[in-house]
Amino acid sequence: MDPLRATSAARFLPISCEVAADLGPGPIGHVASTGSTNTDLVREARTGDASPAVLVADHQTAGKGRLDRTWEDSSGAALLVSLRLPAALVDAAGAVRALGAAARAATDRLCVDPVLTKWPNDLVVVDGARPGKLAGVLAEFVDGPEPCVVVGIGVNVRPAVGRPEATSLVECGGADDRDALLAELLRELAPRLRDGSAVLDELRAHSATIGSPVRADLPGGRVLLGDAVDLSADGALIVRTPDGVDHVVGTGDVIHLRPG
Repeated sequence: MDPLRATSAARFLPISCEVAADLGPGPIGHVASTGSTNTDLVREARTGDASPAVLVADHQTAGKGRLDRTWEDSSGAALLVSLRLPAALVDAAGAVRALGAAARAATDRLCVDPVLTKWPNDLVVVDGARPGKLAGVLAEFVDGPEPCVVVGIGVNVRPAVGRPEATSLVECGGADDRDALLAELLRELAPRLRDGSAVLDELRAHSATIGSPVRADLPGGRVLLGDAVDLSADGALIVRTPDGVDHVVGTGDVIHLRPG
């Protein structure tokens, strides 16, 4: 870990640094601004440092979302954090599930309004004064002599300016405190990385998608309409079409539709 990053983290994220020292998954670094925390940790891994690490940024100029989308933020308004984990510990899909479940539990504890998951990698608030997307998770596998997974999450802490579809921790009754949020997230993540056997059941129990009518926009321009009924053993979404046939959706965009 870059000594300047570590010094900055100790100054701005003291509670989280203590939790990381006790529970892992690695030392915390902090930067005021970078292109993408995921990209930074991936680049380091590809140039020889694949050790476990956590990197937090106040602002990203090239934040990543799913399907090559961008994540836009205002400086200090979101928790922007990436974690580098050994591939022997978890694969990319497992990392998304574990971090998503941990972040849901952490934000739900800190918010007044209940936080749910939206398949495949978002946190949302459905019932509350300000419904919307709260967070998104993205992971990447890095091959090499020491294979690893880099998984990142962006959580809106303050209101997201210019993004009417988004909500934030503050708007859902939580505090404007990224250090407390990251510390809680790391506490929730540690047991899920040690044993992920219950994560799928946890995601099922707190899913905004399962039980909802959905439209799945699939690769190749195909569209699937039906009801989301379950998750498969590997975390794919099972959509039941009106003819009673279950379809396994592994990749694609899923849009919640209004009943009826």
